Amino acid sequence: MGHTSSIVTGLAELLDSAGLGVYRPDGVYVDSETGIFLHRLPESPDRAYAITPYPVEDTGLTDVTDGLQIRMRAGPDPNEVIDMADAVRDLLHMRENTLVGGVRLSLIWRQSQAPMGQDPHGREELTSNYYARSNRPGPHVFE
Repeated sequence: MGHTSSIVTGLAELLDSAGLGVYRPDGVYVDSETGIFLHRLPESPDRAYAITPYPVEDTGLTDVTDGLQIRMRAGPDPNEVIDMADAVRDLLHMRENTLVGGVRLSLIWRQSQAPMGQDPHGREELTSNYYARSNRPGPHVFE
């Protein structure tokens, strides 16, 4: 796996191991589970996370900052999705020197968060953006 896909998969596994949801690479879940998905948020189950990466900063050095958007969905009570976001924040915010999917993250922090309102089925959604700093060598990158 590449650098970014390793971080995204590792983050899904970390959320799973912390008991915040269930991550299955095949994406098959029962309705009572909180699913953890990569890049997309399918129609079911009702409670779910979707983790999507985006680049934030690539310098001429090996230090990089990757953005990780975690989109969350829960039932019609807005407090339910806020509680999901709080649990993710408690797990990740200001976490240092953590191995995620084989990539050492020197620091991960929550950069922003915003409610998205209800989806067409009346389920509340929210998005949190985390930044993760790591070392990413490459053939044209100088330390």
